[in-house]
Amino acid sequence: MLEVKNLGFSRGRNVLFEALNFSVVSNSAMRVTGSNGSGKTTLLRLLAGLSRPDQGMVYWGGESVIKNYSDFVKSINFIGHDDGLKKQLTAAENLKLMLPLLGVSPSNQEVDSALDAAGLEYVKNRPVMHMSAGQKRRVTLTRLDFMSHRALWILDEPFTSLDVAAISSLVEKLKNHIESGGLLVFTTHQSFDVIPQATSLVLD
Repeated sequence: MLEVKNLGFSRGRNVLFEALNFSVVSNSAMRVTGSNGSGKTTLLRLLAGLSRPDQGMVYWGGESVIKNYSDFVKSINFIGHDDGLKKQLTAAENLKLMLPLLGVSPSNQEVDSALDAAGLEYVKNRPVMHMSAGQKRRVTLTRLDFMSHRALWILDEPFTSLDVAAISSLVEKLKNHIESGGLLVFTTHQSFDVIPQATSLVLD
């Protein structure tokens, strides 16, 4: 279980949020929404242990994320708004470089198959710098195919730049993760409920 108690964060004199309390359990999801600058990305970074709160604490399995970060980081899959790709490498090369750092070492065939399933079969061997924004996003999200061993998925604007087919494919992956016992926290500007069963947290 992911649990947040009395969480607060300020940027200078600007209080983004304070006294936040919520929990996310297995087989569930939370959708974080709010206007630009409301602190959505900041909150996700706090949940992932990448930033420190001004007040309050984030807990994973009853233990402080900060105090037990080396164990916690093995349980999370964080994908930020930035694609995090090396632009001079191909899609396949990026995944083969990135995935071992996340504890998995798929075969070349498994990587190629995942990219094909993401609709990238014709561009997977092209340097990422020559891809569209949507194609780059799909490369990054292909990581999810290999992250079933990480219970907590924290995704910042995962649907950005995706077309209808890619959104549908991603929704299916997220639902499968939840139904298999996973936890999901994500931000989105989408006007429809991409994950209808998700609870909602509005930062405004």
